[in-house]
Order: sequence, then structure tokens, then C-alpha cells
Amino acid sequence: MDAIYAKPKPTEEPREEVKQTGFEKQFSVPVNGIPTEIVYHRFGRKRLLVVTQLGKIAGTYNVSFDISNNPSVLKPVHDPDFHVSVPITIHCCLGANTAEVDCAIQFLVNNTKLWESPTDFVICLGLKEIDSPNLHALAKVLNEVVL
Repeated sequence: MDAIYAKPKPTEEPREEVKQTGFEKQFSVPVNGIPTEIVYHRFGRKRLLVVTQLGKIAGTYNVSFDISNNPSVLKPVHDPDFHVSVPITIHCCLGANTAEVDCAIQFLVNNTKLWESPTDFVICLGLKEIDSPNLHALAKVLNEVVL
């Protein structure tokens, strides 16, 4: 008897399955032919950027701006005769602290939109090779896809 009075069920259209992640952006992209995992997320007072070519989290660094974040003061200058870097302090939280990684982080801040961050940020940087071509390619990916 219930079958007579029951409303017919509407046909369900198949839905596209969307993979949910706990982060704002999470993807894999080749950087100079090397598979690179990138995760980006904005928290209330910090931003997190994870970049790894090692398949695991490498060193973790807290990056803070040395002066208040005023874009007119902090903007990097890329003139070969008069180069100005964004003044930052890099504090190693986990992993090995090397001058090579510090320079790579400074390069990424100067050459991406990271310098526009309104707050300090945490970066986990694990690159197989830290050299100019890889850093330029990574900066391009970060500007186009992440930031």
C-alpha cells in the first residue's frame, strides 16, 4: 500500500567527485622536470607554504618582516645597479639551518608575492637542488598558481 502513495524518487544525476583537502591549495607540479609538492594555507595570523621535492617535509622556517609590512617601503628592487631585498628574519624551527636555504627563502620572498604577506609566514622548503634555474622556476609557479 505504501508503494502506491509513495512519491517517485527523482533521478539522481551523477555528481563529479571533488577531492577535498584540508588546505587552501595543494597540488603537485613539475619544477624544472622535478616533481614538486606544494601546499599553501592561510591561518588567522600566519600563512603556511610547504614546498618539497623530497617526498617529505624538510626544514621548517618562520619568516618575519623586520619592519612593519608597508608595501611602499618593503617592495624589492630588481635593478642590477641598485638591488634592494625585503628585510626579513628567518628562524629555523625544525631541520638543518644552512645559509643556502636562507638565501633560497630570501630569493623567494624577493621574487614572488610572498613579500606582500600581511603577516609572518612559515615555510617548509625541501628542494633537491638549490640553484638559480630551480628557484626561478619555483618562483614562477608560486606567482602563477599559489599566491
